Amino acid sequence: MLQELKASVGRKWSALWMDKRAFRTRLFLAAACALNCVFTFIFFGPCELYLQNTGDMTFPFSLLAPVLALAGLGIFAVLLAVLLLLRGKPFNYAVSLLFAVTLAGYLQGNFWNVDHGTLDGTSVTWQNYRGTMLKNLVVWMIVIGAVFLLLYFSRRLWTRTLETVSLLLAAMQAVALFSLMNTTNLSALQERYLSTQGIFELAPSQNVVVFLLDRCDRSYLDDLIAQHPEWEAELGGFTSYQDFTGSFSRTYASVTYLLTGVRDDDAAPFEIRKRDYFRRAWGRSSFLSDLHDTGCQVGLYSHVGDVVGEMDNVEGKIDNIGQSTVRYSRRIMLTKMLELSAYRYAPEALKPYFQLYTGDLDAVQTAPSGDLYQIDDPEFWARYRAQGLSVSDQLTGCFRFYHLQGAHYPFNMGETAERVETRWDSAGQHDQMVGNMEMILQYLDELREKGVYDDTTVVITTDHAADYPDWSADGWTTTTQGLSRLDGPRLLPLLIKPAHADTSQPMALSHKQICQDNLRASIAGWFGLDTAKYGRTIESIGEDEDMTRTFWMLLYDEALTTRDAYMGTYVIRGDGNDFSNWNLTQLTPLEPHVW
Repeated sequence: MLQELKASVGRKWSALWMDKRAFRTRLFLAAACALNCVFTFIFFGPCELYLQNTGDMTFPFSLLAPVLALAGLGIFAVLLAVLLLLRGKPFNYAVSLLFAVTLAGYLQGNFWNVDHGTLDGTSVTWQNYRGTMLKNLVVWMIVIGAVFLLLYFSRRLWTRTLETVSLLLAAMQAVALFSLMNTTNLSALQERYLSTQGIFELAPSQNVVVFLLDRCDRSYLDDLIAQHPEWEAELGGFTSYQDFTGSFSRTYASVTYLLTGVRDDDAAPFEIRKRDYFRRAWGRSSFLSDLHDTGCQVGLYSHVGDVVGEMDNVEGKIDNIGQSTVRYSRRIMLTKMLELSAYRYAPEALKPYFQLYTGDLDAVQTAPSGDLYQIDDPEFWARYRAQGLSVSDQLTGCFRFYHLQGAHYPFNMGETAERVETRWDSAGQHDQMVGNMEMILQYLDELREKGVYDDTTVVITTDHAADYPDWSADGWTTTTQGLSRLDGPRLLPLLIKPAHADTSQPMALSHKQICQDNLRASIAGWFGLDTAKYGRTIESIGEDEDMTRTFWMLLYDEALTTRDAYMGTYVIRGDGNDFSNWNLTQLTPLEPHVW
């Protein structure tokens, strides 16, 4: 009996592995499928994402392409070796699965993806996509099942189909990549950067310090201050402006607009529009140049890709341009780009595991001197703790512009400004904001200890509020016109402690109707410049004066498959707290950001 069982198992095992095909036949089929898989997911996917989003990349394409090619060759060799170790039915099943997953991933990345918004750190409520995930998995199973059914009914047709489709998809993507490379500006990234030079150094007098807490609604900061009455004494002499509006709904282009006053009004494709806007805005504006010409040292500590673009744009305008050669981590670059590729091609149910914050790409870039500025709040405050403030008699004035993560996802800082595990919830936002405020107040204490607090103007504000309408599984919150709209006023916090303010007075509230244009004019005035060329200052506007302001909001059509995008122009006449005063007056078609 035992001998019969062994013989039966032996016969079935031999039948399972029996393969009459020549080695070269299996080699060609395996190579075609492995090549298609590796080229799609490892090389083409990351390359296309890079070329469609060059403005967000902190490393040159000339560095990325060879790394991807080497990684792809290694993975191709491993896949091919594994497949060729198999014979008969195991070989057929393995090749079928590899081809089916590649085909389904290709269809997913190009036709089936649902728009979850830009990967700017905003949390996605994945629970709302359960139905979409289930439908998507069913479609994946249909594709995979169809390949195995083809194998079952006709191995010859299965072989021809897998070879032909694999090579055809690889060839199509190669042509698309070549075309994209020819139409994209692939000039190497500059070897200069925004450095931490002078970051905590101030002048004996005439200092203006701006703390910009990204994506912070006015209500966030108001609620936080109300929850911490112990901060009241520290905020004496400050004025909190309750009707302060921004310019744009995203970091791009709100920070640049705040510092230049030049708006983004170009409807060109996103990457072209972004590059040209930075050149136009910094080229036309003399704001930072004018500050610099007063003898003031200007330190802009922000994000190059969303604020400056090319370092040539701010040459002669700021003092913290790093000159040492930038280095890049190939390991981090490869890891992050493959994560982006996986996010694009993975089925809906697996996308939450590959979601990342595009700000993580900043970690690819480093400077040997360690002075590269990156928006990393725990690192910023750790550096502050280590260095402390210093006052240089060689300086006649300082403008310090600190761009911090603030209320923006992801949250990686606790209430005492220490680094914590990354979170995406409201509790994480609360802790990060508390940590920032605690450290700002400590900064103010040190200004007092150094004897320069009275001669320093301090500004606490943001670039934009929570910039998205409510997001659901069905897409953006929409109206009957099929277009996302503002669902309420977008008011920003603005706390100002002027130089020589009476700090014994509690924090005051003002209802002046002001905007970023007025803040820019006031900063010029604080440095003694003639403010006529900048417009009206905050100080010149009456408490009960009616003003007209403009706000530009990125809007999407509800038909997410079309990815239609518009720049909506809202004109605010009167009290910005009253949403009936926000009127959509113009829609400019845009090509949306691509991830």
